[in-house]
Order: sequence, then structure tokens, then C-alpha cells
Amino acid sequence: KTELSLTQNISQIRSKIMASTEGFAAVFYSEPSVLGLLANVISAFLVCLQNFSSAQSNVQPEGVENILAGVHLILIGGLSQLLAGLLTFRKYDHLGGTAFLAFAGLWSSYGATRIISEAYVLPGNVTVGLSNVSVPASLDTSCFSTREGAVAGLVAYIFISFILSFCSATVNYIMPFVFGAITLTLVFEAVGLFAQWALVVSGTLELAIVIGGLYGAIALLFKGITQRYVLPGFGNPLFNVLLLGSASRSSSKNVREEKKNTKYAEPMALGNLCDSISSFIFSFYCFGYMCNFYVGAVWVSINSIGQILSSYYGYLRGDVYYTTKSGVHSLFWLVMSWEEFTLMVFIQSNNVQLSRAGMVGDWFFLATACVILLMSFNRDILEVVHNSLFVLLTVSTIPQIPLRGGYIFWGVACSIYTATSLYATFASLVNSVAEKALIPIGAQVMSSSKLQKALMSTQSCLPKLGGKPNLRPSDAPNALFYICNGLAAFSALQGTLNDPIRQHLSIPTVLIPGAIFQLYVCRIQVQRGRRFGSVLPFCYAAVWATWTWLRFAGNNTLPYWICVLIDCAGHNESMLCGMISCQPPTWDSARSTSCISPPAVPLDGCNR
Repeated sequence: KTELSLTQNISQIRSKIMASTEGFAAVFYSEPSVLGLLANVISAFLVCLQNFSSAQSNVQPEGVENILAGVHLILIGGLSQLLAGLLTFRKYDHLGGTAFLAFAGLWSSYGATRIISEAYVLPGNVTVGLSNVSVPASLDTSCFSTREGAVAGLVAYIFISFILSFCSATVNYIMPFVFGAITLTLVFEAVGLFAQWALVVSGTLELAIVIGGLYGAIALLFKGITQRYVLPGFGNPLFNVLLLGSASRSSSKNVREEKKNTKYAEPMALGNLCDSISSFIFSFYCFGYMCNFYVGAVWVSINSIGQILSSYYGYLRGDVYYTTKSGVHSLFWLVMSWEEFTLMVFIQSNNVQLSRAGMVGDWFFLATACVILLMSFNRDILEVVHNSLFVLLTVSTIPQIPLRGGYIFWGVACSIYTATSLYATFASLVNSVAEKALIPIGAQVMSSSKLQKALMSTQSCLPKLGGKPNLRPSDAPNALFYICNGLAAFSALQGTLNDPIRQHLSIPTVLIPGAIFQLYVCRIQVQRGRRFGSVLPFCYAAVWATWTWLRFAGNNTLPYWICVLIDCAGHNESMLCGMISCQPPTWDSARSTSCISPPAVPLDGCNR
């Protein structure tokens, strides 16, 4: 009876804890790493079969076969591993959450590349980033291959996999073997895009990933069922970082002492990792190794989703600084990538410098980066250096810089930023696992009290408020809300109404922060009881989306929809299309007073 009552009491306490979202301990979750490892295993096995088949038959997969392979990689290696990464973050596993979300982006990007390679349609001419020369596609079709973009992404992930393989040695014996095999596989996959012999080596290494991943999944599955390690390889790391000392006494003494948040894993390494990948791809592009940015835009966009998740978990941890920093960085890479994509696809002109000179949206990025740099002065030196280089990065993207020199400057800034972000990723992962500063990150620049006193000293220059603002952790997304609206409004400023190139180039800078990214702000506004906090961002998102459509894209799409509406009403569609398309050169103002009475004969030379 005593045992039964004790068991019932334990069950009741456990159910109460699980019912409370604030007290839901990470120990109650199962092992999501099983799902992540199995997703890696299946994806690697699929690519392995294709590599062996291509090496034997000397025929590359194409058509429906390649598209289906890309879809499988996105669904299994991408979405399944994304779910595993989200659950691993909730289980307070720094390394596992970062690794699974990183490889979810890898498999999704690789699958999307396969789909794009089959659905790729070469434009009539393309504006090359570095040289800014419009080249007819019929002259050199090899320049527009998707291989260059895929190589840039694969090389970036080679560095990430190497860092993860080293960091995983602080956790167990199995994951260094798996991550090491992934690193070598990516090397030969990149070589295999140009040399057939590398596919055999890559397929062999992918078999090693399958074997190691399956063993790790089975071991963790038994551990989740029995609540103890049954199979060897887990539980004992190659070297125990908990037994090592801090890198320097100054780092351990000067860092702020805060209450440790063990509900969610630390997302700082994930944000730095995503910065490394995006800046590396852009450095390839700026130095002319990629003739187009079709594939690069896809890789950077998928990678930016991981940075948004880094911002989201920073918000769940109550960290306003990392919520804002990761969100701004993700917004920056999205805007830059789709601006280059727009320049490639829709702008078919040799003279874009004059139009770009009138764009001012990137200056708002520079101002925001300076504010983030100022807010990081109460953190370690590495964080301040990282933010300083981001300021340099925003300076290199200012459109008033001439194109040729601007792309070189941008490429150099991206290269320096990539190296710093890789080191920050390594330091964040090791220090998070060890829960102390093992890798040198520098001392704290200044205390929070000194920074606060310095900021409050400027209060005399500002209008006085009625009282001190009552700030709560749930107010964290307010900064992103103002940044999104400020960037969209600043980018919408147009010096002239008769420059379609500038209007098209401004679409990503207005639409992404004003409409798309503001939906993310709506999502985090719902958290912690703010059920009506998402109404205002959602309304702003609808306003910016509508304004972008009518202001920038309306001159191309409005005639078509008017023709459709008039045709549905039973009128002569070709007549009204002629009226709209031929104005202003052959428009008769005497007959244009009413759209209900079009001319009896359609005007000649009009493109329906």
C-alpha cells in the first residue's frame, strides 16, 4: 500500500509538472536525436545509391529521377531533421540542436539544388554580379550551371561539419565518427560535381554515415526506453570538458553572473553558424566564382530560416539582445540575396548603377548594426568584434559605391566576417557544452551598470516621460517590429517615379521586412499571453504587402487583371488591353475619358 500510494503521488506530481509549460523539465522529453540520426541515415543512403549508379553507368541522374531525389532530401533530410532539431533544443542539448538544424538546412538546400537543376530555364541575358555585363545566354551556357552555387554551399558546410565533429568529441564516441564522415563526404560531393571518380569515394563514405548513424540511433533508442546506456559509445566523451579549466581567469571573472536558463538550449552557436554559411556563399559570388545567384539565393534563404529559429529560441530564453541580433542578421541576408536575385532575373540592363545610387534602404541596415554594436558593449570582446565586422559588412553593401569596387569590397568583408563567425561558432559550442569559457572570447568590455549609466546620461537630450517604462520579457519583439517597419519605410523612399529598375530592386527591401518578416514578429507576439499583440504587426504586414504590389509591381500586373475583369463582364478584352498598353504614345485623350466606351477598333502594335 505504501509503494502504491508513493507511485500515485509521483505520477500526480509528474502530471502536474508536465501540465505546466513553465515547469516542463527537459528530462521528460524522449530522445529526439534518434529522429535526427535516422533522417541523416536515409538521406545519405539515397545519395549513396545515386552516386554508385552514376559511377557505374556513367550517366548522371536527370529529369524526374533528380526531382524526386530532391523532394525526398527536402522532406526526410530537411523537415524531419528540422523537427528533431526543435525538440533537441527543448531538451537542452546545445550541440544536438545546432547540428540537426544545420544539417536540415544542408539537405534541404542540396535537394532544392537538384530540383532547380532540372527546372532551370536560362534567361535571355543575365547581369553578372562582379562585371555587371549583360551576356546573352546563347553565348556561354556553361556559365549558368547550378554547380558553382552548390559548390559554394558545400564548401561552407565542410567547415561547419569539421567544427561539429571536433565539438562532438566532448559528448560521446560515436558522433565524431559520423560528423567526420559527413565532412569527408561533402568534400568529395563537391569534387564529384566536376569529376566522376569522386562519386565512388563519396558513396563509400556515405555508407559509413549510414552504419554509424544507425548504430547511434539504436543506442539512443535503447537509452530512451531503458533510461540508461545499454550500448557503448554514449555517456563517455573522448575528453571531458567539465574537468578542464577556463581559458583565462579574466574571462571567467568578468562575465556577468546570471541565473542559468536550462529550459532551452543556447542558440548563439546556431546564429553564428548561419552567419558563416551566408557570408561564405556571398564571398564566392562577389569574387566572381558564381556567374549567377539562382542557387545561392535558395541556399541563403533556407539558411536564414535557421537564423530565425535562433532568434526565436533567444526570445524563449528571455534574451532581448540575441532575439534582435539574430533577427536582424537573418533579415539582412534575406534582403541581400533576393536583391541580387532580382538583379539577375528581372533587371536586364547594363546601366543599373544610376538606379542603385538612388536607393537608401541599406543605410537603415547600417544604423541598426551600429545600435546593436552599442548594445553589445556589456558583453565579451569577441561579441563586440563580431558586431563591428557586421557594421563593416553593412557599409560594403551601400548601393552608392560603384559596382565593380563595391563587389570586391563586399567580398573582402564577407571573407573576414566568415572567419570570425566560424571561430564564434566553435567558441559558442564548446563553451556552452562545458558551461564555462574554455575557448578564449575575451573579457567583458564594460559592466551592464556602466553601459546603462552611459545610456541614461543621454536622457537629458530626450523629451521627458511621465515615469519609467515598465518593460517585460514579452516586450522583446517590439525592437524587431520597429526595425521591420523602419527598414520598409526607408527603402520605400523613391527619388523619382519614372525608374522601373529602382522600383524592382526595392521590392525585396520593402516586401521582406515589411510583410514577410513581420509575420514572424506576429508569431512571437502571441507568446506569453499576448494574444492580441500580433494584431498590429499583422495589419502592418498586410499594408506593406499591398503597397508593394500596387507601387512597385502594379505597373506590370494591373493591366492584366483589368483585362480579366473586363472580359468577365462581357466586354471586348483586346480593346481595353490596347488602350492600357499603348498609353502614352498613341493614347487619344479625347476618347480616354471613359473606360466603358473603348475605341471601336483595337490600336495596333499593342502586346496583349
